[in-house]
Amino acid sequence: SFAIQMMLPVPYLYGGPTEKKLAETPVESVPELKEIKQEILASPLSGAVVALADVPDEVFASGAMGNGIAIDPSEGLVCAPTNAEVTLVFPTGHAIGLRTENGAELLIHIGMDTVSLEGKGFETFVQVGDQVSAGQKLVAFDMDVVKSAGLPVVTPIIVTNSADFTDILVTQDSQVTIGDYLLTAVK
Repeated sequence: SFAIQMMLPVPYLYGGPTEKKLAETPVESVPELKEIKQEILASPLSGAVVALADVPDEVFASGAMGNGIAIDPSEGLVCAPTNAEVTLVFPTGHAIGLRTENGAELLIHIGMDTVSLEGKGFETFVQVGDQVSAGQKLVAFDMDVVKSAGLPVVTPIIVTNSADFTDILVTQDSQVTIGDYLLTAVK
């Protein structure tokens, strides 16, 4: 019986060999996977979280400057939300611009109409071109000086190149401290 099996082909009970089935099966093309890049930013201030739409300035509230979030600060200190390059320091110290390692361009604007204080109550610790590390002190400001001038201290944190990202996700917390999660820019 061994010799007969060696000489005669043995019928397949359940179809042909698997190699033939694989060769006959059309290969479906897999769509190219898109790498998702994101920029996670920590809070540069401590205080109450305010939706950007609730900021008392139409330019920020409308999103014309970009998407983001605001903080009503509980103390007068702004720290770097991530490793970045300082791209802008207003001479009055009321606003600072950063470019993160992953390309997000940020504007931190301390208070509303605070440019009118002409630098009174603001102290900057960085210059344009400086490389800063997450948590590094950027600006100190006297909240009493801002409030006594009748100006809000609500501070928007804006991703000014929001159009380069598919989404800007913001914290759902009502309070943050320096270093807490604040927002994610998703490419």
